[in-house]
Amino acid sequence: MFYDIVRFDDLTERDLASWFRLRDMFQGYNSPFFSPEFTHTMSRVRDDIWVILHGRGDEVEVVWPIQKYGRTAEPVGAPFSDYHGPIMHPEWDGDFQELLAHVGLNCMRMTGVYEPQGRLQKYAAEFDGAYITDLREGADAFFEEQRKRYPKHAKKMRRLSRKVEREVGELVFRFDDRDSDTFDELMELKEAQYAQTGRHNVLGPDWVKEMLFRLWAADDKDCQGYLHTLKSDGKLIAAEFNLTCRETIHGWIPAYNPEFAAYAPGMLLQDAILPEAAARGFVHYDLGVSAGHYKKYDMSYQIQVMRGTIWSRSMRSGLNASGERLWLGLESAGIPKLSGVAGQIRRRYDVIRSVETSFLDRMKGVATAAKLALKPADVAHTSAGNDDD
Repeated sequence: MFYDIVRFDDLTERDLASWFRLRDMFQGYNSPFFSPEFTHTMSRVRDDIWVILHGRGDEVEVVWPIQKYGRTAEPVGAPFSDYHGPIMHPEWDGDFQELLAHVGLNCMRMTGVYEPQGRLQKYAAEFDGAYITDLREGADAFFEEQRKRYPKHAKKMRRLSRKVEREVGELVFRFDDRDSDTFDELMELKEAQYAQTGRHNVLGPDWVKEMLFRLWAADDKDCQGYLHTLKSDGKLIAAEFNLTCRETIHGWIPAYNPEFAAYAPGMLLQDAILPEAAARGFVHYDLGVSAGHYKKYDMSYQIQVMRGTIWSRSMRSGLNASGERLWLGLESAGIPKLSGVAGQIRRRYDVIRSVETSFLDRMKGVATAAKLALKPADVAHTSAGNDDD
C-alpha cells in the first residue's frame, strides 16, 4: 500500500492514465474541476499545488488534487473550484483520516464536494444542490418543458426580449468571443459588483488573472474556457466566462452591465447560450449552487454537494476541530445579530484564506470582512458565480 503526495510535474504517464480511468467511472466527475488540466493550470500559477496518490501495488485507487499551507489542505483552485474531492475507485474501502495522516496533513477543508459514493457525508457541515440543465434531447425540447413548468416566466422572457430589442437595439450573441477588451470588461463588471456588495474581490490577486487567461487560451477539451457575450451595437449587455469539459459546460463567472438591469440581461444571455451549446454537442449545463430563485428556470435536476472538514486523529487536530465546532455552534445558536455575523465572517474567511496567498493579505481581508459584517447592510446583496455570502 502506498501514500504519496507529489507535485503535478512529478506525475508519471501511468499516474495520469489512472486519473482519467478513475474519472470515467462516474458521470459526475465529468467536470473541468476534476480534470488534470485544471490542476496543471493551477500548478503554473500557484506554488502550493499538490496531488495525493493512494493505492495498492501498482494500482492507483485515489487521486486527490489539493493546495496546502503547512499541514492544512483545501481544494485545488479554491475558491474557484466549485466541485472537488477525492477521485476514487468505487471499491476503495480506505479511511480518510488515515490517508491524511500518511501524507502529513492535519486538516482537509472542503466547500463543494461531489462524492458519488456518499463516503464523505459524515464529515459534512452543510449540504447544497447544484442546478443542472439537461440538453440531451436538444434545446427546443428543454425550453418546451420549461414553458410548461413556468409559463409566466416564459411569457416574461418573451416580453423582455422584445422590449430590449425595441428600446436598446438588436442583440448579438457570441458563444466564443475572443475579444480581450470584452474579457477585461467582464472582469471589471464583476469586480465592481464585489465592491458594491461588500464581498471580497477574488479576482484581485495576480495568480487569478493568470489562471483565467491560461484557461481561456487552453486547447484542451477536458478543461477549456469560453467567453459568452451578449451585445447591442457593440455595447456589452451581459457576459459569462465558463469552463467546458467534454460534453459539459460549467457556469462560472457571470456579470451584466447595470445600465441594462431592467431587462434581466443575465437570463437573456442564458437563453442564448443553451441553444448554441446544444448545437455544439454539449448535453449538460451546470449552473452551480446558490441563486435558486433564478436558476430554477433553467434547471432539469439537482446533484448534491457538501461543505465540511476532515480532521486527522492527532491531538492538535482534535483541539482545532473542537474550536471549529464551537464556532459552528455559535452560528446555529440563533443569537440575534451575533449568529449571523459569525456565519458571515466564517464564510468570507474561507474565501479569503483560499484566494490570498500571503498572511498579510489574508489579515487585511479578514479585517475588512469583519468591519463590513458589523455594519448595517446598506446595499442589496445579490449572488452570482462563485460569490461568497
